[in-house]
Amino acid sequence: MKTPVLFLLPVVFFSLRATGNAQDVHNGLWWNGISPAAKQMVVTGFLDGMALGHNLSLMGAGNSSDADCRTKIAESYTYVRGRYFKSVAPREIASALDDLYSESDNGSIIFGRAVWIAVKRLGGTSKDDIQKLILQSRGVDY
Repeated sequence: MKTPVLFLLPVVFFSLRATGNAQDVHNGLWWNGISPAAKQMVVTGFLDGMALGHNLSLMGAGNSSDADCRTKIAESYTYVRGRYFKSVAPREIASALDDLYSESDNGSIIFGRAVWIAVKRLGGTSKDDIQKLILQSRGVDY
């Protein structure tokens, strides 16, 4: 029988806090300190957060004076999700993040940017373009 994810989330959160790995900055140091199971759950939560962010963007755009605003937001999200996220599983993203963060110079890359690098790499973006994105992402904190 599969354990429901909602049941496991408090366990993962408690485990992260108990081991001292819960921190304000989610970067390579944080990522490398969590378990493989927690990594997949974090990526799954990130993907769910993307969907929520999309919905919130559409709700906020409902008050826009630009009649095409909601359409532009929906088209942009749908394109990027379909191009980079739809055909990869959370475990594949987690593995690509492990690869990225295995290089100590990439430890300062914040998690959201690291996910973008990972899915672009999985999506076939050239090595040169990935390297440029990595260099731009090191040390960026927002």
